[in-house]
Amino acid sequence: MTTILRPYARSVVTVGEHGGAHRAALRAGVSVLLPFLVLLALGHVEWSIYAAFGAFTSVYGRNAVRSARLRMQAAAAAVMVGSVLLGSVVAILPGREWAVVIVASVWAIAAARVSDVFRFTPPGPLFAVFGLCATASAPGSAANIPVAFAVAAASALLALLIGQVGRVRRRLQQAPDARGGVGPAESPARPSTRAARPLIRAPRPALRLHHTLRYGIATAIAGLLSTGLGIGHPYWAMVAAIVPLVAADLPNAFVRGTHRVLGTVAGLAVAWLLLLLEPSGLVAILLVVALQIAAELVVMRNYGLALVFVTPLALLMIDLVHPGDPGQLIADRGVETLLGTLVAVAVACASWLMTRRQVASTGTLA
Repeated sequence: MTTILRPYARSVVTVGEHGGAHRAALRAGVSVLLPFLVLLALGHVEWSIYAAFGAFTSVYGRNAVRSARLRMQAAAAAVMVGSVLLGSVVAILPGREWAVVIVASVWAIAAARVSDVFRFTPPGPLFAVFGLCATASAPGSAANIPVAFAVAAASALLALLIGQVGRVRRRLQQAPDARGGVGPAESPARPSTRAARPLIRAPRPALRLHHTLRYGIATAIAGLLSTGLGIGHPYWAMVAAIVPLVAADLPNAFVRGTHRVLGTVAGLAVAWLLLLLEPSGLVAILLVVALQIAAELVVMRNYGLALVFVTPLALLMIDLVHPGDPGQLIADRGVETLLGTLVAVAVACASWLMTRRQVASTGTLA
C-alpha cells in the first residue's frame, strides 16, 4: 500500500518549474482587464461574463511559438465564442436547467474533438463547458443573444492580438535603422519549433472516440444528479466532472481529482474572505484580474495550487454579475465540486475497466 500511496502523495504536492509562466500570466491578465474596463466605462458590468469567456482564449498555447499559438488560439476563440452563443440561446429556453445538461454534454464531446484536432494546451473541453453553462445560468432574453456574441467575439479577438504582441515587437527590433543597417537587437531567426506538447498525453488513435465520449457521459451524469438534487449551481458539478478525465491514465485522474477537491476547499476560504469585503466596480475587476494572473502563474506547476486562485475568481465573477448570498455561493461550490469529482472518478474507473477487458479479450485496442 505504501508503494502506491507514496507516489500518489508526491504527485499531489509536487510543484513544477516556473517555465516562463509570467509571460502567459501577463497576457491572460491584460486580456481580461481591458474588456472589463471598457464594460465598466459603458455601464454594463453585467456583460462581463461574456467578455471573460472570450478572454479565456488567452490561456491556450501558452508555450507555443507565436504562429502555432495563433492557430491554436484562433480555434479556441471559435470554441469559446460558440460556447457563449450557445449558452445565451439555452438561457431563453423553457426548462433551461435541464436543457443545459443535454446541450453541455453534446458540446463537451464536440469541444473535446476540436481540442484533439488542434492539440489544445490545456487540453479538453473544460473552458468550453464552463462558458456555455455559466452563460446559460444567467438571466437571458432574445435581445441579449447578439450582445453576448459581440462582446465575447471582441474579447476573443483582443486576446488573439495580445498573444501576437511579441511577434510585432521582434519585427520592430529587427527593422533596418536609419543608416541602412539593422538594429542591435537583431539576431539570427530562431528555428521554428513545434508547440510544446501538453503534460497530459493524448490518447492513442484507437482510443480517441472512447476518450472523447467520456466527457459527454460524465457531464450528463453530473448535470442530471446536481439538477435533480436541486443544488444552486449545477454547472459547477459538470465542470468538475471534466477535470480528472483530462488525465491520460487512471492514477493521474485520481491526482487531478484530489487537486480539484483540495484546491477548491482552500480557494473557498479565500473566496469567503474576499466576498466579506463586498467588492464591486473597479475593485472587483482588479481582484479578478489579480486572481487570473496568479492562477496562470501556477496552473502548469500544480493544478491544486491554481485552484486556490481560480475558485475565488469564479465566485467573484458570479458576484460581479449577479450579487447574492456569499454563504450560499460557497456552499454550492463545495458540494458541486465534490459531486462532479466523484462522478468523474467513477467514469474514469469504468473506462479503465472497459479498456482492460477489451485488451484481455481481443489482445488489441482497436
